[in-house]
Amino acid sequence: MLTTVKKDISPNLGTTEHFVRFYDEDLVLLTEVGDFLDSSLRAGGSGIIIATPDHINALRRRLSGFWGESGGAELCSAKLLAFDADEMLSGFMIDEWPDESRFDAVVGNIIRATCANGRKVNAFGEMVALLCAKGQFDAAIRLEQMWSALAVQTPFSLFCAYPWKLFPTAESSAAFQRVCEAHDHVCGEDKLSVSTTAQDITSKIAELEQKARVMHAEVARRTKAEESLTQREKELADFLDNSAEGLHRVGMDGTILWANKAEMNMLGYRPEEYIGQHIARFHVDQTVIEDILTKLGSGETIYDYPARLRCKDGSVKHVVIHSNAYFEDGQLRYTRCFTRDATERHQRDEAYAEREKTLVELTEANQAKDEFLAMLGHELRNPLAPITMALELMRMRNENASKYEREVIERQVGHMNRLVEDLLDISRITRGRMELQLSEIDVSQFLIKAVEMASPLFEQRNHQFKFSCEENLHMTGDPDRLAQAVSNLLTNAARYTGKGGHIVLSATCVKSDWLCISVKDDGVGLPESMLGSIFELFFQAKQTIDRTQGGLGIGLALVKNIVELHGGTVEAKSNGIGRGSEFVLILPINGLSSKRTELKEAASLGTVIQKRRIMLVDDNVDAVNTLGRLLELSGHDVELFDNPIDALSAVRRFNPEIAILDIGLPGLNGYELADEIRAAMGDHSCRLIALTGYGQEADRTKSQAAGFEKHFVKPVSVDQVISCINSNDK
Repeated sequence: MLTTVKKDISPNLGTTEHFVRFYDEDLVLLTEVGDFLDSSLRAGGSGIIIATPDHINALRRRLSGFWGESGGAELCSAKLLAFDADEMLSGFMIDEWPDESRFDAVVGNIIRATCANGRKVNAFGEMVALLCAKGQFDAAIRLEQMWSALAVQTPFSLFCAYPWKLFPTAESSAAFQRVCEAHDHVCGEDKLSVSTTAQDITSKIAELEQKARVMHAEVARRTKAEESLTQREKELADFLDNSAEGLHRVGMDGTILWANKAEMNMLGYRPEEYIGQHIARFHVDQTVIEDILTKLGSGETIYDYPARLRCKDGSVKHVVIHSNAYFEDGQLRYTRCFTRDATERHQRDEAYAEREKTLVELTEANQAKDEFLAMLGHELRNPLAPITMALELMRMRNENASKYEREVIERQVGHMNRLVEDLLDISRITRGRMELQLSEIDVSQFLIKAVEMASPLFEQRNHQFKFSCEENLHMTGDPDRLAQAVSNLLTNAARYTGKGGHIVLSATCVKSDWLCISVKDDGVGLPESMLGSIFELFFQAKQTIDRTQGGLGIGLALVKNIVELHGGTVEAKSNGIGRGSEFVLILPINGLSSKRTELKEAASLGTVIQKRRIMLVDDNVDAVNTLGRLLELSGHDVELFDNPIDALSAVRRFNPEIAILDIGLPGLNGYELADEIRAAMGDHSCRLIALTGYGQEADRTKSQAAGFEKHFVKPVSVDQVISCINSNDK
C-alpha cells in the first residue's frame, strides 16, 4: 500500500514532520516523493535528496519536467540538493554504528545551511533503509532518533521510505514496530499530516498491513514447503521403487509389507505373489531366516549376512542381506531390508576356494615331485658311482685288453649321468632356482668342452662336424652352464641328423658387444608350427618307433633357461621338413657382473700331499669298495663301512681325520652320523665330506648347516675327491 501525498503543505518556517512510508514498487514511491519535494520548491523552499544514485536521477528527471513548463528548470536545480546515501553513511558511521557528533557535522550542517533563509525544507532520506537491508536495524532506529533530534533544533520535514521486503516474516514484526514508533506517523490513505486519532488509525493500518503481508508470506512459504514435500515424497518413492538394489520391508510377524521392483525382478515374482507372504517362504535355509529375524527382533543390525533365496522358476540365488528394525514404544513395528544378489560373488568365492585347494594340491604335488626327483637321482647315481670308480681302477691298472669295452661303458655312463642331471634341472627351472657361477671366460674353451661332450654321438653316427670360433672372444658367464647349453644343441643336432650328415658350430662377435653362436645341421628340419614351442619343457617332435632320436624333451628348455639367465636369446630356424635346422644363441659379452672364483689346481690321481686317515661310509657296497681302493692307491689309510652303526663304533679306535659319508644311510642318516662322530671325538676335529645321490639345492644347504665342508653328488670325479682331501681348507 502506498498513498498519495497532498500538495497544500505550508511553506512557512516552523512546519516539521518526520514520517515513514513502506512501499513495494519504486515507480509509485518516486511519484509521491516527487510531489513531496515539488510542494516545497513551488512554495519558494528547498529540497534535499539523500538516496541511491538511481533514485536521485529519477527524481531529478521528474522535477525538471515539472519546472520546464514555466522556464524555471535552472531555479529548480539550484534549490534541489542531492547526496549519495551510501557515501553520506560512510561519513558518520563508526564500527557499524552512527556517531552523533559526525552526524551533526555531516548532515546537521547541510540541514542548517539549507534552512538559513527561513523557507521550508523538505528532505527525502534512504540511509535508514540501507542500514536495514544490511540487517542493522538497531543502527537504523538510532539514526531515526538522531534525525528527530535535528528536526527539533532546525524545523524541516523528513520523508523516510522502507521497502516492504525488509519485513517479510513474523520474526521481523518487532523491528517493523520500532521503525513505526521512531516516526511522527506512518503515511495514511490520503494525506501526510493528520490528527492524533488519525495517526493511531494509520499506524494500526500499517501494522495490520505488515501482518497481512507476513501471513501472506507464511502461506506462500507453507504452500511451497508442501509442494516441495510432495515432490520429495514422489522422488523418494521413485528412488525406492526403481532402485537398482533389492529393498523390502517386513512386518513384526514376518509378513512382507512392501518390496521394490528390483527385489521382485531378482526373484521373478509379481507383487501379488511376493508382498503379503511370509518371508520364510522364500528362504531355502530356514535356520538362516530364523536367525535373521531373532537378531533383528533383539535390535541388532546385520551386514553382509549370506542367505539363499528361492526364485519363482525354482532356481536358487545366493544373496547378502543388510537389515535393521524400527521400534516404537519398545515394540518392533517392521524391519528394513536391503538384498543384494551375490550369486556371482559366491561362484567367485567357490572358484577361489577351489583354486586355493588346487594350489595346495599342486604345491604338494610339486614338493612330492621334487622329493621323487631327488630320490630318483640318488637311486640312479648310486649304481653309476661304483661303475665310474671301477672304470677308474681299470684305467689306473692299464688294462688295455678291455680298453674298447671300457670306453663304451664310459660313454654310456656319461650319457646316463647327463640324463640324471637334466631330470634334476627340471626342478631348478620350474622353481627359478638355477644359479650361475660367473667369471671372465674364453669363449673357445667352453665351446671345446661342449664339443667334447657331444663327440661320442658324432662318432657313433659318423657325422661330418665343422667348428669355427673367432679369435680372442671373451665374455662374462658360467662356463659349465654355457657348455651344457651348447652341448645340448649339438646333441640335439646329432640326434635329428642322419648318419653321415653335416653339423656346423660357429661363434662370432656381432655389433661389438654381442656373441652369436650358431649350431646348424642338414637333418630332418622343423615345420614352421613347431618353431614357437620347441623350447617348451618336455616338448618333443614325433618319434619313430625305435626312438633313435631319444631324449626327454628337457634339453632345449634347459638351453633357453641358461641363455636367458645370461641375458640372451635363443631362436630356432628351419626351411621346413627335410631341409635342416639352425639354432642361434645371442649372448651379451659384458652384460653380467663377474663373480670370479679362484680355481685350485687339482692334484693328479696318485699324488699324496699328506697321508690321511679316512673313514668311508656308504651302504652301497660296490661304491664304498671301489672308492676305498682308489683312495688307498692314492696313499691314504682308509677304513670302509657299509653300516653307520659299525662306523660309529670304530670312531674312537680309528680316530679319522676325514669322514666321507653317504647321506641316505639306513638306521642313522648321514647328518645324524656326523653329529655322533663329532660327539665321540670330542676335542679331536674331523673333517666331514658328503658324497651322496641327493643333489638338490636344499640338500646342499642342509649339508652345510650340518657341518659338512663339501657336498659331492654321485658319480663324482676321483680327482675332485682327492683334491678336496689334499686341501688344507676346512
